[in-house]
Amino acid sequence: MTHVEEIARDLEVFLRRSFLIPDDDARFTRQANLWEEGYVDSAGVVETIVHLERRWRVRLPDEIVFDPRFNHVSGIADLVASLLLPRGADGAA
Repeated sequence: MTHVEEIARDLEVFLRRSFLIPDDDARFTRQANLWEEGYVDSAGVVETIVHLERRWRVRLPDEIVFDPRFNHVSGIADLVASLLLPRGADGAA
């Protein structure tokens, strides 16, 4: 499993559990706009950022949080994975 897939799966589980998104919600996909579709509110954005930073041991800089891809699971997973690449590229932490 790639970092992107692992992050996306973890984020999906976190969002469903934290924001009570039913498993049978067909609108909730990895491409759904979390904010515009009403899955996550402004307080939820902060919770999501805290979760990602703690779980993946990264610091999300403002440019990532305001990146247009930071509105759906796939985009967020790509962005977070990009922060992990330098550590994984040579095996160093």
